[in-house]
Parts: sequence; C-alpha cells; structure tokens
Amino acid sequence: MTDEKSKKDPKMKESSSKEPAKDKKSVSSKQKSEGSKQKTDKKKIKEADKKPLLTQKEIDALIVENADLKAAKKEADDNFLLIAAEFENFKKRINKDQLRSKELYKENMLGDLLPVLDDIERGLQHHKDDETGRALTLIKSKLLSYLEIYGVKPFNSLGEDFDPEKHDAMLTRAEDDKKNNEILEEFEKGYMIGDKVLRHAKVIVNIIE
Repeated sequence: MTDEKSKKDPKMKESSSKEPAKDKKSVSSKQKSEGSKQKTDKKKIKEADKKPLLTQKEIDALIVENADLKAAKKEADDNFLLIAAEFENFKKRINKDQLRSKELYKENMLGDLLPVLDDIERGLQHHKDDETGRALTLIKSKLLSYLEIYGVKPFNSLGEDFDPEKHDAMLTRAEDDKKNNEILEEFEKGYMIGDKVLRHAKVIVNIIE
C-alpha cells in the first residue's frame, strides 16, 4: 500500500523537499531590503544633520523677537510697580481722609456743646448761692468732665497777651495801668481739643496809642 502511494505521488516528495529552499530565498531578500532601507535612513539622517535647522535670517528674527519680549515684560513690570505704588498712596489718602472726617465730626459734635456751657456760665452769674446755682454748677462740672474725656479743656485768656491763633478781638480799650495788647475781658471762653484750638475766645484787648 505504501509503495503504491509513493509511486502514485512522486511530486509530493519533490515539493516537500523544495519548500525550505524557497523560505531561505524569501528570508535573505527580506534581510537585504531591510538592510538597504536602514542604509537609506542613515543617509537621510546624515543629510539632515548637515543641513542647518534655522537660517541666519530666522535666527536674527528670533533674537529681535526675544529682545522685544524682554522689553515688553520690563515695561509691564514697571507699570505694575507704578500701579501698586499709586494704590498704596490711594489707600493712605483714604485712611487719612477717613481719620480727618472722624476728627471733624468729633470736633463739630463737641463744639455744639460749648454754647450750653456758655448758657450755664451766664445762669451762674445770676444764681450763685441759691438752689438753681448749685444745680447749674453740678451740670457744668459733669459736662466739663465729659468734654475732658475727649481732650476738650477751656483755656484762660484774662491777663494774657492777645494771640490771633487763640483769640478773637471783639472790642479794644485803652487802660494805662495795663500792658499794651493785654486781654482785659472775656466775652466767651475759648476751648482747646488736644493741641488744637476748638473755639477761639472772644475778648476785649487793651490798645494804648
């Protein structure tokens, strides 16, 4: 049986023996093609390495562009510092204005109480030792204590030299036994708030011609 099959299919043996030779040829051709491809790739890389990435004109343009960017950044930084400084000055001005507004409000509020003290002083001229006088004295003492909390105090003018920063001259008189420019009478008492004049004293000044 086997002999018959072998006799009948002699081509099968030939084909099986020829197949490995074909495989060897295909492998060698593949290797050759890959080798030639690698050579061409290396050649292309070498040629690319030889060529400059940028032309001199492009390099010069980039240098100019870089310098422009640096200048623009410096200008932006300078503007930022300027704006920051202006904002700090603005905040200081606002804080100063707010403090001044508070001071003015306090001065106006306390200044409005001074005419009340003036009325009490006038009342005491007519009621010195009676019940009304004692009540007015108590009110005056409490009011002065309240004003003193905020730094408000009366200042003396009688016998002092006239000072336009502290006194308003309502009238003048000539008395030879007094110094020239001396304050003779006080119509309305003056008050200080801290080191500042809250209200000028209204006075009569001695003027000797």
